Amino acid sequence: MNETADLPEQRPMPEGLRDRLWEEIEPQLEVPGNRFRTWRAPLTAAAAVILLAAGVVFALPLIRGGGPATAAAGPDMQLVNDCIHTPYAEIPSGSWRAGAKLDYDSKLSYVVIRSDEYAGVCVLTNGKPTGIMGGVSTRHTYGNLTASRPWDYLSSDNFDTESIHFGITAGNVAQVALVGPDKVAVPTTLKDGTFIVRTKFAEDSNSYTSNRVKATLDTGQVIEGPFRS
Repeated sequence: MNETADLPEQRPMPEGLRDRLWEEIEPQLEVPGNRFRTWRAPLTAAAAVILLAAGVVFALPLIRGGGPATAAAGPDMQLVNDCIHTPYAEIPSGSWRAGAKLDYDSKLSYVVIRSDEYAGVCVLTNGKPTGIMGGVSTRHTYGNLTASRPWDYLSSDNFDTESIHFGITAGNVAQVALVGPDKVAVPTTLKDGTFIVRTKFAEDSNSYTSNRVKATLDTGQVIEGPFRS
């Protein structure tokens, strides 16, 4: 049986593309005494097979990637890096990424950052991270979410006449609204298991019934309950 029958016909790699690929790979091999320096020809040939079989658009990003943090690189990655390196920020290990973002006014903004287990609220002043509000919670974590309660409280920032609330959700939550004491459901900004909402009601630390969550799953099922447990 010919197992290579479905492979594309072998063709020489265009010289310009070959050089571009090598420019991506070579810096990673330029370590004194690195015996892998002799692999230039095999690596170039292997790259040619990948490009012909899968397409240039998909092969190049994979070659650039060097691990979880690099693979998540994008427009928000620099912001996340700046958030986790703010003074006194104690960030658990993991691959962090940006979630929901809210601009409160022309100077103050918030972005929720998350890993697979934890989340935190990064405060921005004039677009620059200034710290993680209250630190990263080790109590309100993704591992504690359940089917009956696929959300959790994260933090709040209370002002004179309104509040900004932050929370996390399971991956199967499609929409979240916060219902205040006035029974009005306010839609949240939901992104990648994180949400932010701006309302006129604070979250009273002495009462778990201050605000309630109305979560709609991707199946259409609606689950309601207190914002904090």
